[in-house]
Amino acid sequence: MFGKIQLYALIALGFVLGLLGIYFSGVARGQDKIKRKMDEKLIEHIRTAKDIDDEIDTLTDTSLADRANEWVRKDHE
Repeated sequence: MFGKIQLYALIALGFVLGLLGIYFSGVARGQDKIKRKMDEKLIEHIRTAKDIDDEIDTLTDTSLADRANEWVRKDHE
């Protein structure tokens, strides 16, 4: 009788541990997915900043001043 109870307890324990393993592997996968998305956004922002920096480097002084004037607030208006 006591042997059957131990067997059932071991089976139940194995089942619970299996469920916990599945749960925690899902949590880890979810965290990896979030980190991947954050890394992709970071790379996208770095590329955008590099593109803007490259574009500014190609501008002449007068064209850069003209573009800057579009964004500067004019106090006399």
